[in-house]
Amino acid sequence: MTERVVVDASAGIEIAGDTKTGRILRRLIPDGAQLFAPEHFYAECGAVLRKWSNGQILTDTQLETSIERLLRLPLRRVQLRELFRPAWEKRHNITFADALYFALAEQLDPSLLTGDRKLAASPTMTVPVLYLSAT
Repeated sequence: MTERVVVDASAGIEIAGDTKTGRILRRLIPDGAQLFAPEHFYAECGAVLRKWSNGQILTDTQLETSIERLLRLPLRRVQLRELFRPAWEKRHNITFADALYFALAEQLDPSLLTGDRKLAASPTMTVPVLYLSAT
């Protein structure tokens, strides 16, 4: 069976931006893995790209390249409606947006790839986490 990995926006944007962290996170994805993300993944990544643009962290050319990489990620998107209730149940421990990734990982039984240290260390995390302990 092909391994499944849920990719959160903190990992996806680093991969799309081809940052040092992103290159390391990309290597954590098992060969041939199927990648999944809830629909809001792109909105979260867009918000980060906007910050990088406004802060002049990336040039216009680098931003455009990052957008192209982001849109080419072979992600299978999952509707938020299916994840709403299980994510809502986690509202006391993590943000709702993060809980959507967590709920998807629980539903599909894959690993969760994240660049978010706080999410990776969540005491309620019950799925395998692919994360850099030191970047």
